[in-house]
Amino acid sequence: MFRNYFTLFHAAGELHETLARGTLTGVHSQEKNQLVLSFLSRAGEPLELTLFIRNPKTALFMRSGHHRKKKQSASLWRISEDDTVQSVAISPVDREITITLQSGLSIMLQLFATNSNAFLLEKRTVIDAFKNSTILKGTHLPEQQESSSIIEQLDSLADSLADFEELLQQHNGDIEHTVAALPGFDRKLQRELLTRLENHHPATALHSHFRTLLHELQNPHVQTGRNQDGAPEFSILHSPLNESLQHENILQGLAAYSIATLRHTGTAMQEPPLRSTLTERLKKIRKELQTINPDAVAAEAQKNEISGHLLIASLYLERTRPESITLTDIFSPESPPRTIPLQRELNLQQNAEHYFQKSSKGKGKIEGLLKRRKKLEVEAAELEAELAGMTAEEPSDARQRRKSTGSAAQKKTAERLPFKSIRISDTITLLIGKNAADNNTLTFQHARPNDIWLHARGTSGSHCVLKGASPDHSDAIQKAAAIAAWHSKAKHSGLVPVIYTLKKHVRRGRNLPPGQVVVEREKVLMVKPEKELP
Repeated sequence: MFRNYFTLFHAAGELHETLARGTLTGVHSQEKNQLVLSFLSRAGEPLELTLFIRNPKTALFMRSGHHRKKKQSASLWRISEDDTVQSVAISPVDREITITLQSGLSIMLQLFATNSNAFLLEKRTVIDAFKNSTILKGTHLPEQQESSSIIEQLDSLADSLADFEELLQQHNGDIEHTVAALPGFDRKLQRELLTRLENHHPATALHSHFRTLLHELQNPHVQTGRNQDGAPEFSILHSPLNESLQHENILQGLAAYSIATLRHTGTAMQEPPLRSTLTERLKKIRKELQTINPDAVAAEAQKNEISGHLLIASLYLERTRPESITLTDIFSPESPPRTIPLQRELNLQQNAEHYFQKSSKGKGKIEGLLKRRKKLEVEAAELEAELAGMTAEEPSDARQRRKSTGSAAQKKTAERLPFKSIRISDTITLLIGKNAADNNTLTFQHARPNDIWLHARGTSGSHCVLKGASPDHSDAIQKAAAIAAWHSKAKHSGLVPVIYTLKKHVRRGRNLPPGQVVVEREKVLMVKPEKELP
């Protein structure tokens, strides 16, 4: 919605109010497919208007200040520098915003998704173009035909049910074709209107929904939010977005959306190498865990100790072979005779002492192995949680993490986690808040909209977030609910009611302290509190 005609219509009006009678101080490019126009408003405020070319996720935004880099920045269209801005207007029939300068030059911004471009014009002749300049220089843009504007055509249809029914008849009553023929309605607006219509297909119902939607487009509620995958969204419609933030005007909303999109896109581009690093580390940990077997070490230590005792008990026997000796196992008479390897240079007593030393070293390793296994299990759980929630973090947090050195687990030892993690299955992890502030951080920073959110009902306790699961994973939700019940003040009750819902149905309440939330569309499970997985 950031690039549709109605958003750009309002943006052009705000640009005119801001830039008219101001000065275009320069045009430059310092990033691929980005054109920056620098202005001084008539009040003397420095401003930058950035245009994104061939970027399907953002179009343009304005911000205060001049931010040109000293290096790797190319000046463009110097002939237009220090020219006064007369007006900013959008084409009445297309997504073209024209900045008219006092000298007679103008800059046209064509905002056609991946085919966007910018032109320096003298009347309708292209002096220069940001993209495909060699081909387009000197060409003459066709004059705009005199016709009703998009807004006028839509207002006429909104005011007259008869005209709207005529449009419907022109398309043989086909609703989708009629909606596609509405001027200025891109595919997203077409889908929005069809969704609102649902199964009510009479012309009067379609006309009513069209009038309502047009009213919203002409009286925008500017907001940004995030979709279910965490990607930024922009809207001027009145229905709220997920994680909606309201903005005073179109330019402010576009700036917030564009910056969030650039950060999100930058994180997404750099995340695969990071994910690969964490995944590789997790594989190494799991491989090492497979080699840690304290029981086998204990059994080997016991075997060496028995060998030592058998050798001591057999000092009186003659040694017939230098490399081994076969003895009756006095500790297990029913077992077959045991052959004990010997070191040639040592006598039987010295070999016995050697076995006792090996047994002692083995027993000494067991405690270290248990500690090592516990440490690796904790690190593996943290890595699993980090991988499961990687897309949940803010881009700035991701960039900060990439600047750090060492493994993810090393960072976790330096920075306290706001949650503990429990592995429910190979793909599902439960995150558990540690206190009220951590609950708030877990729910509103680490959890994604479609994660499962759990909490003991009617009592205080930890916020719990189940990652990697959907509402269909009933067994995993049941296990998570039992653990959530344990991490509440009702942990010693026989049965505890636990609510669960998608995180997108959990929101902050006005004037509520950290950790307290408003929950909607919840379901309830009666569970027996469980500290560990059964």
